[in-house]
Amino acid sequence: MKPPSRLVVASVAGLLVAASLLVTNLFTSPLPFLPCLPVVTAPSGAGYEPSGLAALADAAVYYATTPNVPQQTRDEISLSLAVLRRRAPMRLLVFGLGYDSPLWHALNPGGVTVFLEEDPEWYRVVRTESPFLRAHLVQYRTQLDHADILLQSYKRFPSCVPGAGAEGAEPPMFVRGNDACPLALHNLPPEVYENEWDMLMVDAPKGYFPSAPGRMAAIWTAAAMARSRRGEGNTDVFLHDVDRRVENMYAEEFLCDRFRVGGTGRLWHFSIPPVSRRGNTTAAAGGGERPFC
Repeated sequence: MKPPSRLVVASVAGLLVAASLLVTNLFTSPLPFLPCLPVVTAPSGAGYEPSGLAALADAAVYYATTPNVPQQTRDEISLSLAVLRRRAPMRLLVFGLGYDSPLWHALNPGGVTVFLEEDPEWYRVVRTESPFLRAHLVQYRTQLDHADILLQSYKRFPSCVPGAGAEGAEPPMFVRGNDACPLALHNLPPEVYENEWDMLMVDAPKGYFPSAPGRMAAIWTAAAMARSRRGEGNTDVFLHDVDRRVENMYAEEFLCDRFRVGGTGRLWHFSIPPVSRRGNTTAAAGGGERPFC
């Protein structure tokens, strides 16, 4: 057999060197389709800080390990989440406790989220499962089968109507201690009145059988709080179950179509400016078809 020429030997040697360099490069250089790892010099020991990150982690574990799901649909939650993304940390007041309460608590990192629940047994269940929630047990004076008469007669109560009996500039509406107005939640925990709420979510109390409290007082109270706001920005109010007649007609009367900025499924979103920035005055009691609007 004829020995290979010097040219062939040199070519083979060159290929071997190139292959060796290629293999070495593959093991020493990052692959182009893999992102670089972040630099972590040593564990910091800080864990899930700030606290909002820990709450999100807890909520993720909770919903991943339980068959319980939030009462609202994904589209409905996304509508509220858009406001939370823009405004958090905020002061969020939620009417009702439910399987979605850990979610709303977690989605407001660094903020204050307070829940109001009227059912003692359900309150104990949720607080036992989620003791970290800031929640209060409250009482309602209303009854669902009185919704029509309450809507027809509320203008007869001066303390229920914006600007009733006022001369000149309209005074702020008051909710705390307003027991003369049958729609006012006048005896809530003090912290509810001592804070201005950037966002209110009305998803309670129960309103699907005649003797239930209904959401009439919650809607009136949310509207009164939003109307009296002194801080910057509007008050975002979300009302669930607007497919029901009472929620629908009370929303039109007190939250107002002109302030409705969105909605999906059974959820409506209102952005309500305080009366001081509306550029108009509200008719006194008996005047104006919808004095809140």
